[in-house]
Amino acid sequence: MYLLLMNRTSGAEVRATLDAIRRLVQGIRSPSRRDAAAAGLTAAELFVLHALRDAPAHSLNELASRTYTDQSTASPVVERMRRRGLLRRERSAEDARRVVIALTPAGRTAIERSPEAPQSAMIAALSRLSMRDRRALARGLTRLVTEMGLGHEKAGMLFEDATG
Repeated sequence: MYLLLMNRTSGAEVRATLDAIRRLVQGIRSPSRRDAAAAGLTAAELFVLHALRDAPAHSLNELASRTYTDQSTASPVVERMRRRGLLRRERSAEDARRVVIALTPAGRTAIERSPEAPQSAMIAALSRLSMRDRRALARGLTRLVTEMGLGHEKAGMLFEDATG
């Protein structure tokens, strides 16, 4: 089966694609694990702290938007960080139906001692691509995920274990 696939695809294109994916994963994984561990955080927690650095989030949906995830992905990370005393969740003074998520003094100290979240470099690089290139990349990666049979998998935060 493998040889049949290799005959139907360009070996150079497949290798170039795999090399790019390997560089991407290595480039964000190694520093993220090392830097987050040094700060006593997971990379996902570090990313959430950075998303709250400049201003509290006025809802879990707002925080999810800042981290380019969804509410169900951000919620367990926020809860874990709340239990550790890094974040606080409190009712909004303006609208009691909303919950404000903000750094605690311990969270502020943690972020001051921590490096930039590794996901930030990827987001910055994506923002420098043209809209056309971002769309093509999104389409291509989405198609790759589908072809691998992973289209139904939940897309969690980078470097966040499923067990959280």
